[in-house]
Order: sequence, then structure tokens, then C-alpha cells
Amino acid sequence: MFVGHAPILMNPDLLQKIKAPAGAWRPGPRTLLKLTGEDRIRFLNGQATQDLKKLSPGQAVRAAIITAKGRLEAEGRIGATADALWIETDAPLRESLRTRLEKFIVADDAIVEDVSDSYRLAHFPALSTPPSDAPKDCLSFSSARFREPGLDLWIPSSSPWTPPTSPLADWEPLRIARGLPLWGVDVGPDTLPPEAGFESDAISSTKGCYIGQEVISRLRSVGHVNRHLCIVGSRLSPSTCSGFSLPAPCASADGKAIGTLTSFTSINDQALALAMVQRAHADPGNSVLAGGATWTILRHA
Repeated sequence: MFVGHAPILMNPDLLQKIKAPAGAWRPGPRTLLKLTGEDRIRFLNGQATQDLKKLSPGQAVRAAIITAKGRLEAEGRIGATADALWIETDAPLRESLRTRLEKFIVADDAIVEDVSDSYRLAHFPALSTPPSDAPKDCLSFSSARFREPGLDLWIPSSSPWTPPTSPLADWEPLRIARGLPLWGVDVGPDTLPPEAGFESDAISSTKGCYIGQEVISRLRSVGHVNRHLCIVGSRLSPSTCSGFSLPAPCASADGKAIGTLTSFTSINDQALALAMVQRAHADPGNSVLAGGATWTILRHA
């Protein structure tokens, strides 16, 4: 039974007013693969959704690795240095991503090395150069990780240097407001990238062939996805917030199951969440019911 709290009174444009907390974002262990060899760019360009021929040294872009049927296998960022490409994704995908890449290396001059244990990641919003006291042997990439300018710094694990940080929970309002999904929470191996907003910053529409491209091109030109990852908002009572559990089924006003609410964060007496919602019900301004509350769809991720 749904309590029916009043929907949040939030203009979608106000999502942009949610800013990064002070200090760096430090997510804990991440997968980091180093790809070297003369064929590294050509090879990885045939595996990833981004156009890596346009990637300059010192730059990192969001990208995905997908199956021939267009489903996600990994998502993260790819950075370039003068002699290597650096592939980052979630820690649980460490073995599967390396296996996937090595499977397709046949006659290519490309070598995949797992360096996940050698570095730890810190992201600095708005910075364009490393802090002055950062170790000189850090890997540094300009990176719009939260869909705004910033700097990824990969700190050698052997270094004692630790930048000031903010707790990961303090970053959840920004992550959700920017529509950025978590692997295994908001997206997974059953997800088509366009369902989760990847086309805005993780998929090139002009590059040549890559695994899964036919599916993505077909969806773009003559089809559509059947669901959308949406940013939703609500005004929740303290008791509802304290008892909220995920994932939470989403329903329409008449009680029809239409999706799942997957991520949640509270901001005073308001809340933001991500929800995968059936296309017919996913228009901004629509209301969905989940977790004992009414949520307004603010926009697609």
C-alpha cells in the first residue's frame, strides 16, 4: 500500500545546482588495465563504444564494452598516455574484462596488463592539474567523471600521500543528480547502454565498427529502447527515509508494475533516486509509486 506523500516540488534544472562536496572522491578499489603495443588504439577501438582515435594523452573519456547483442559487459573510463591506454572499471569486473579483451587479441600487437593493485584512484572536481603536493609519478587525466570538468589522479599504491576526501555517501546526491549508474545496482549485464543514458557521453555516433555497434545503430535509427533510467524526486517523511530499502518495485497510479527504483539519497526532507522505468511511463513529469512514496520523474539519465 502506498502512503502517497506529495511529490517533490523540484524543477529539473535545479539538479544542476547540486554540487560536489569538498575534497576528493575516492571510490576504493577499482579495476585498472594497462594496454600497450603498436595496435592498442586500433584494437581497443574495435572493442569500446568511444572513438579512441580522438583521445589525446592526458585525457580520459567514459566508455562501455558491450556484447554482440548490445548488452553491457563493463562501463568505466579509458585514459591515454603517450605509450599506453588505461582501462578503468568496477572491481568485480577485473577478471572478466581482462578475459574479454584478451579473447579478441589474435594477431594484434597489444598486451593487457592488470595494474589494479599498483594504483588507487582519486578524482578532483574542477581541477585541471594535480595538487602541488601530489607525487610526481601519479597518472593524471582530465576527466568529466561527474559530467563536469575534473581530474582523475591515479596514485601509486606505494605512496603514503593521501589527499583530503569526502565520504562516499556525500557524493551520492551528485552522482544521482547527474544520472550516473552504478554497476550491479542501477545497470548490469542485462542493460542496453541507451537505456541508461550512455549515448550522451559514452557512445560515439561517428566512429567505425565495434562489437555491438549494429544493435546500437539500429536502436538509434529505426528503433527505441523499452525502458529508461530516470532521475526521480520525492518529498519523504523522516520515518519513510529511515525505513527505505532497495531495490524497490515501481508502480503506476493504478498499481501496474512498471520498473524498479535502484539508488536512493536523501537531502533534508527531499529525496533523489534512480529508477529503471518502462518507456510508456518514463516521460518527465510523470509520477511513479515506490517504497511507500510518490516520485516525480525529473528527467532521463
